[in-house]
Amino acid sequence: MQCSLRVRSHTLVKCRRKQYHGTRAALQFVTPLLVDALHAASSSPLDVRRKELASALVGVPPSLSHEGPLACSHLQALAGLCEGDLLRLLSETFSDVLEAPPTSHVAEMWSSSLQETYVRELARARAAESNRSFPRRFEAGMTAHHVFSGAIKDACAFGREEQIRREEDVEQVGAGRWSQLIDDYTLMLPDRSPLHELENLPQEIGIGELLASLLSWMGDEKEEIQTIMDVGGGNGFLAAQLAEIFRCESIVVDPFTPKHAIDSGDFPHWVEPSRRRPRVPRQHSLCRIRQRLTDVNWKSTPLDFNRCTMIAKHLCGTAIDTCIHHLQFVDRLPRIMVLVPCCFNKGNFVEYCNPVYLHSAAGVKTEMAWNRWTRLTDWNRSSHQQFTASTRPVKCCSDSVKMGHRKMKKLQHFLPCMDDIAFMAEAVINHGRVLWLRQLGYHALTVSYVPRCVTPKNRAIVAIRDIKPVAQHLQKGM
Repeated sequence: MQCSLRVRSHTLVKCRRKQYHGTRAALQFVTPLLVDALHAASSSPLDVRRKELASALVGVPPSLSHEGPLACSHLQALAGLCEGDLLRLLSETFSDVLEAPPTSHVAEMWSSSLQETYVRELARARAAESNRSFPRRFEAGMTAHHVFSGAIKDACAFGREEQIRREEDVEQVGAGRWSQLIDDYTLMLPDRSPLHELENLPQEIGIGELLASLLSWMGDEKEEIQTIMDVGGGNGFLAAQLAEIFRCESIVVDPFTPKHAIDSGDFPHWVEPSRRRPRVPRQHSLCRIRQRLTDVNWKSTPLDFNRCTMIAKHLCGTAIDTCIHHLQFVDRLPRIMVLVPCCFNKGNFVEYCNPVYLHSAAGVKTEMAWNRWTRLTDWNRSSHQQFTASTRPVKCCSDSVKMGHRKMKKLQHFLPCMDDIAFMAEAVINHGRVLWLRQLGYHALTVSYVPRCVTPKNRAIVAIRDIKPVAQHLQKGM
């Protein structure tokens, strides 16, 4: 379905209904943020661009609860922005919302050349498995060893010798560290397909190293953590890895158990006959609770939450909020939480933890507005999309403005900054959670636990309570 809009110069702009409604929701979200940035900023070089953009957005329906129409000028208002421009315009005013510093693991271990190598190898693994109904599994860790330890050699083959020579010493140390990390996190794991390993192992290591940083700051108190509780842990790989790394018990809370779960005795976990490294049996117990967290009677469960770390990796929608609300209600809040939200569009407004902040920051105060707004978070570019875009000829961003009578089928033609909008929406939702956790007595902030090339949902909320010295470290970032 298409609709047509006319401007005063009698030019005609054609767009699909999906493009129209997507652009309207984006403008209803961006406009109040831009106005706030314009009023708050003082003598910034970006003020002129902010004023031009704010002027073009005059008349946009005031909130996500309104159904008002767009003018043609509104439809084209963001078409001249390249990716990253919108974040630069808003970053001065909303730095506390947008800030997600990389962890020390990401800053030290993920060089630019390694990220390029990773993206190429991920694309190859995806292509190799595209025609297989059942992907072949190999010894866990071997694909990762090839990718992360061979980053220098691979990058040199692509004609980047000078840069590699400058980074060679650092890279060699990093390759050795990667080799040790891969062994630590994979020797106890079942065989994996290359794609499964490349997609998940960097995240598992990222969460483990983030937790290790927290525990190292706790000093003598780090031994007080006795249990890793993985909510929505699925196959149990992450829970088992962290239990072995930190020498404690682990619990997976998930009503669904995949057939390839690490604690499933009926699945052939080891199919690769020849092994380059000897397997290391798991030494620490893994318990599985086959219920939703809210259905468990935690008061009768023998678990000391004051010595517990809760992990929630890619827990969808507002499930994170529901779980923490429930643990607060039964007085069982854990000592440490590492939360990695995803699928923001699957949640419900009534379950979100901080509706007051959401209303003030984004004008969201109804379920309808929430549903419209959270759809914007699905606009993140995946690593595959970033890779394919980087291998195509670069086009001038002004080309998208010259619409006229051209047939534009993709929303990106009207919103080249779609990824920025998704990032902003996610940041607002996560910041509301951070503020709420602080009200509960936690020291909390948002960090990037893996690079963007691994997953666009690469931000983790870290919360820790009853540790005064850690507050200073959290404020400085990890």
